[in-house]
Amino acid sequence: MRKILIGVVFLLAAISCKKEGAMIVANENASFSASLKASVDSVTLTPANDSDSVVTFTWPAVNYGSGIAVTYTLELDQASDTSGTAAWGKATQYVAGNDVLHYSFAGQDLNNLMQTLGLFGSTPLVFRVLSNVNQYNGSASTIPGSSSSAIAVVITPYTTNLWIPGAYQGWAPATAPTLNPFPGYAGLFEGYVNITGTGTQDFKFTNAPDWNHTNYGDGGGGTLTTNGLAGDLTVPNGGYYELSANLNTNSWTATATTWSIIGDATPGGWNTDTQMSYDPTTQVWTVTAAMITAGSYKFRANDAWVIDFGIDNSGNLQYADNPLFPYNGTLNNLSVPSNGTYLITLDLHISGKYTYSAVLQ
Repeated sequence: MRKILIGVVFLLAAISCKKEGAMIVANENASFSASLKASVDSVTLTPANDSDSVVTFTWPAVNYGSGIAVTYTLELDQASDTSGTAAWGKATQYVAGNDVLHYSFAGQDLNNLMQTLGLFGSTPLVFRVLSNVNQYNGSASTIPGSSSSAIAVVITPYTTNLWIPGAYQGWAPATAPTLNPFPGYAGLFEGYVNITGTGTQDFKFTNAPDWNHTNYGDGGGGTLTTNGLAGDLTVPNGGYYELSANLNTNSWTATATTWSIIGDATPGGWNTDTQMSYDPTTQVWTVTAAMITAGSYKFRANDAWVIDFGIDNSGNLQYADNPLFPYNGTLNNLSVPSNGTYLITLDLHISGKYTYSAVLQ
């Protein structure tokens, strides 16, 4: 009986002396002790550096205490959004990870970001890094986070075309028609596409001839979205459409068009349009008409003064009217050098590079 009692005493003693785990105490006043740094002050993006790391950010560790993991998040924003009551409220965030003290951008990712933000010229973006401590179960900590000082890096993106893959051409971006940037209107793309088929036709915009870059779908109400789960853009039927995409406002338009000539040089004068026909093989609009040199004429869409062309002093086609652009009242009408029957051609198949001809038959 005595041996049993002695055993119990030793057992109780062992239990009472069991060593507890070390207590981790976090420093709630921890902060960055040095500045955020960038590998370069400016970046010029090109297709050639799409896959390269074009800028790397590094920062010092924040010590909240021994054994405490710190999550670092890089933030970027436009300078105008980094002050005031809503400072950094529009920032884009990139989580570097626990105890990771660097973050790099590939050229392609940075260029896509600039397009998503609607930034098409050289733009100083402001960067800072945040430090936070999470609870052991992953939930947000009550320990205040800290932010580094902010630095600016000037980013110069390159403007890509927009490809228009859709059901009408087999959903193949590599062979899809393109919209070019409209000269003088950064971020605005406009052009004409012959969308074949009957009934509702689906398509999307992509900023590369593949599905691996930025894809633009239907954001609702005439807007674009880069959400990969969004629906397609649609037109109600096949036809020859003027398409536009404004990446500054993430908006788009589709206007079905037919084309004609009108004016006192044409058979119908200024009151009746002389209709043109579209040839899908040559991708041009044509009409053969008896023309007179005493008058002049213009090209217009849909028998209305909403979308129409005149020519500048160099003889280049320019929009006089178009809802996408300001009215241009400085343009001249077109004319023919002598009376006769002419084959008149309007070529709109290269986005932004529209041409015409009038050949005496």
